[in-house]
Amino acid sequence: MQILLDLLLFYPIVISVFWLIGTIMFFVLREVWLSRKIDTDKEDVEGITFIVPCYNEADTIKETIVSLDALKYTQKEIMVVNDGSSDRSSEVLNELNAKYDFTFIDLKVNRGKANALNTAVENASHDYVMVIDADTMVDDAAPYYMMENFKKLNNIGAVTGNPRIRNKSSLLAKIQTVEYASIIGCIKRAQVLTGFVNTISGVFTLFDKKALKDVGYFDTDMITEDIAVSWKFHFAGYKIQYEPRALCWMLVPETFRGLFTQRLRWAQGGQEVLIRDFKNMLKVKNPSLWILYLEQVFSVIWVYSIIATLLYALLSTNFLDYYFYAFNLNLVFLSAFVLTFVNVIQFTISVLIDSRYEKKNLLYIVFLSWYPVFYWLINAVVAVIALPRAIKRKKGEFATWKSPDRGDIQQSNQI
Repeated sequence: MQILLDLLLFYPIVISVFWLIGTIMFFVLREVWLSRKIDTDKEDVEGITFIVPCYNEADTIKETIVSLDALKYTQKEIMVVNDGSSDRSSEVLNELNAKYDFTFIDLKVNRGKANALNTAVENASHDYVMVIDADTMVDDAAPYYMMENFKKLNNIGAVTGNPRIRNKSSLLAKIQTVEYASIIGCIKRAQVLTGFVNTISGVFTLFDKKALKDVGYFDTDMITEDIAVSWKFHFAGYKIQYEPRALCWMLVPETFRGLFTQRLRWAQGGQEVLIRDFKNMLKVKNPSLWILYLEQVFSVIWVYSIIATLLYALLSTNFLDYYFYAFNLNLVFLSAFVLTFVNVIQFTISVLIDSRYEKKNLLYIVFLSWYPVFYWLINAVVAVIALPRAIKRKKGEFATWKSPDRGDIQQSNQI
């Protein structure tokens, strides 16, 4: 029993230290030593097709199209796919199409984001396609930084960018600002150095169209097409790069229900991929990919083990024995304190590193204390709920989507 308790305590600590070391190494080797300012005035650039899948985004799509239209990047094609929206998205896009130069694909039946993306990719004019969400505004220099990775490195399937938060008016949004500036960027930096990034950012990624074709495009029956295609790249031998200098601005959920729904979809999608790719992993001889896969598997096992251990401790506790009760309670508090202390250090250093791209995020460090308490609880709950859903979900059916919680759109112009 003690071995299990030690494992449950030290696993997240070891992972956090690993991510922190990887972040510092990436920062020194890539962001300081090799970093240089990009020339955004050059016209001799590779063509990019910007693809925006849209489902019930009548309130947000205009800002995204205006943002793309205003980009300096000269060799660009903009393509918007309406995936059978039930709101005024189609009408709004037709009105915008009269003012702005973009290709409008109006699908009448909602068959999911992956299906919409595949339709657009197959019709894209350029060899590179950038997929962005319908609430996203791309920084002017981002396409140049992302394309630089394809020119410098070989066998790259995708380059994923560094999303920033547009709406920061609520407590939930402020905590997510810290999350994106610390834990998400921290993980991607560390994973790049090990050779395999678990997932691209679905909101903002540049793809080699040939690589997408080689892996069979996006899976229409997977609830998170971004995680699914990332692992298809891994098995096909394509690399994924993280480019922290490539910024975009997006909206995040500002209600508990919206946040919970989003994280449940992420958890279920990740577990669907783990189940789908188990047989593929048996053929893999790459230690780095095995470490990534087992870390994802063990993170689910860890949550279930924590719950089981807490239930066992609760049922076996002798509440009449003060010393037994005090010892176990102090052990729990000590473990929680050590884990929180390590994570606060990790988050703080990560935010400091990432602040070179958005200095005002340093002000949100005060919200670090909320993350371990609030978000760990949410992530634990969704991991437990997601597993049976991932197991039971029928394969081969279109993974359709619902309109996400975009938060307070009126408060989003804070970038």
